[in-house]
Amino acid sequence: MIPTYSPAIVYIHINGSNEPKINFWYPSELPEDVRTLIGMKCSSIISDDMSYIPEVLLVFPLPSLKSKMLIKYFESHKTSEQEIPNRSALIFVFSEENDVIFYRYMSYIDSYFGDTIKKIKELEMNKNDKQTIFTEIIKLKDTLIESTEYLYSKSQFLLKSQDPQDSPTELDSKVDPQSKFKVVILGDPSVGKTSSVLRFTDNVFLRAYIPTMGLNITQKRFKINYNSMELVLWDVGGQQKFETIRKQFYEGASAYILLFDLTSAKSFAKIPKWHEDIVSYLGKKALIKGYLIGNKIDLNKDRIVSVIDGIRLAKALDVDYFESSALTGHNIEFYFRKISNDLLQ
Repeated sequence: MIPTYSPAIVYIHINGSNEPKINFWYPSELPEDVRTLIGMKCSSIISDDMSYIPEVLLVFPLPSLKSKMLIKYFESHKTSEQEIPNRSALIFVFSEENDVIFYRYMSYIDSYFGDTIKKIKELEMNKNDKQTIFTEIIKLKDTLIESTEYLYSKSQFLLKSQDPQDSPTELDSKVDPQSKFKVVILGDPSVGKTSSVLRFTDNVFLRAYIPTMGLNITQKRFKINYNSMELVLWDVGGQQKFETIRKQFYEGASAYILLFDLTSAKSFAKIPKWHEDIVSYLGKKALIKGYLIGNKIDLNKDRIVSVIDGIRLAKALDVDYFESSALTGHNIEFYFRKISNDLLQ
């Protein structure tokens, strides 16, 4: 469905009962079932708290459409008598193959949404006609498309630091389904899960903290030891509000990564809970391999968790232990390569 109509943009209102009202969409041919899906997804993300409005630009997958959406929530005009704010959202739907561009330049893209939202608020407050508002939304869509093309061309000039002789070789060919493995990445918010995945898949470090809302899926195909394979990395949101939907993401995993921040005792202390969460759901299957990763080794002066503590916990959980830095790339390639080798055996 969506490849025919994407990229697309949708403007919705979410009332006090979290029911989405779709005010505008473009292109006009966007199917009703797609519009409904987008509205329900956006509403469900913030359904736990009727006053909650995320401040950051969010990325959320639409697996059935092979697409993702950028979501910017904002507070609509409300009367002084209202206790619960009126919430609205602008949603840009795009092909999932472009997600790295949006992650890399998130703050840059976010500013476009901010400018448009400011105009929408002014127009709605002044009771301008809807067509004027819709014109601004279409302008945003066009700007995002142009920016994607520009930023993609710009990214081609970025030098990649990895040594081709030490890294897996990228493949364009299809991978045997038996060599396709799902790896689930778990851990508290802000420990570096998304940044670690992006460092491995595109040699990029995410300098702004963008909390994963529910799930982000990234794939990488490569050849290792003359074997073609594909890792499908499921970066699972660590926020408590996603606890009810998180466990369904574990199904079918071939391996899992428990990731914590070496400068955060709290994130380290939560690792046994994350381990229990996935093991209790999947069962103690011999084929499910686990790995404990201590991230942010570059912040050595701020380090709280020692190497010995990390090794002891890994032994207690019966998983392998590594330390890494998503910022510098230290050990990222190494431990993903180790995971790949283990999965192929």
